[in-house]
Amino acid sequence: MKKGLWLVIYTALLAFLSVFIFFKIQERDLIIQLNNHNLSLDAFHVVLKQPLTLDEFEQKINQNKQLPSLQIHFQNRKNNITYFFGTGDFSVPPMISGSFFSANDFKSDVSILVVGKDWKNKLYTPKDQSYLEHQGHFYPVLGVMGDKYRSDLDKQIFVLPGSATRKKLLANNFRIIIDGKKQLTSQQLKHVLPLSKVNRLKSKQLFVSQGSWTVAHWAEALGLLLVLFGSLFGTSLWRIFARQRYREAHFLQKTASLFVFEEWRYYALFSVLGIVLGLIVGMITFNMYNYLLLLLFVGASFIVANVYLIIRLRVLVKQEA
Repeated sequence: MKKGLWLVIYTALLAFLSVFIFFKIQERDLIIQLNNHNLSLDAFHVVLKQPLTLDEFEQKINQNKQLPSLQIHFQNRKNNITYFFGTGDFSVPPMISGSFFSANDFKSDVSILVVGKDWKNKLYTPKDQSYLEHQGHFYPVLGVMGDKYRSDLDKQIFVLPGSATRKKLLANNFRIIIDGKKQLTSQQLKHVLPLSKVNRLKSKQLFVSQGSWTVAHWAEALGLLLVLFGSLFGTSLWRIFARQRYREAHFLQKTASLFVFEEWRYYALFSVLGIVLGLIVGMITFNMYNYLLLLLFVGASFIVANVYLIIRLRVLVKQEA
């Protein structure tokens, strides 16, 4: 245990650093999504080839049961107002207070709002219900969107227009964005809607193109590479210390195969102890919503380091023979 204590501490630090890096990746992904009205990188910008009201647009979506859960944004090109429509279990933004639109709200005859946190101090709340004044009218507000991070979502107003308003407003007058909770294809949308144009969303806030993960997360990618190299460096140190132990094993007439197995066994044991310790401390320290990629990365690094150690130990045995 004394010989492996340094490895336990070393691998625990690497595992803790891995948790921190994946936490920063998720944090960065969240900020990018919030800056883009809570839309994912898989969202589509569509253009209709014939005039449709918001009500007619929504009816065409509702008539097709094959599309996954959707959020549809009809964005005003001149201000921060977005008319919202959703189907199924659509994605909702983080909320500071109140709630987001629900399925029952889409049947409302009255326009209702959800606002970004920059509007919070401008709300009028006489009793239990908050209102926002806009162009001389007071509109009920269901909730306030936002997170602890600053983002463009803080300035937005999401409007669920009443049924009469939906029959008057033309969808063609807005920038139409469609985003699925599950990945959509352009063919699915063209099958449902009369579209003259459908493209992946490339918003100015999303300064990277679709699929450019390493550009958006270059610092985190570099950090993960350093963790991987750090893991291999720890393996190299173990191999260096193993030279003296091989001479002792040779004196005790242990076979080369037994020496390699014992060295790998103790390395794997101490590494696992360190990784588990580092992961537990990291997960307690940083609040993450998904651990799958983190665990896959740590597991892959562990396997690579163990394979590398076995190769280096066999080389050592040949050199000392």
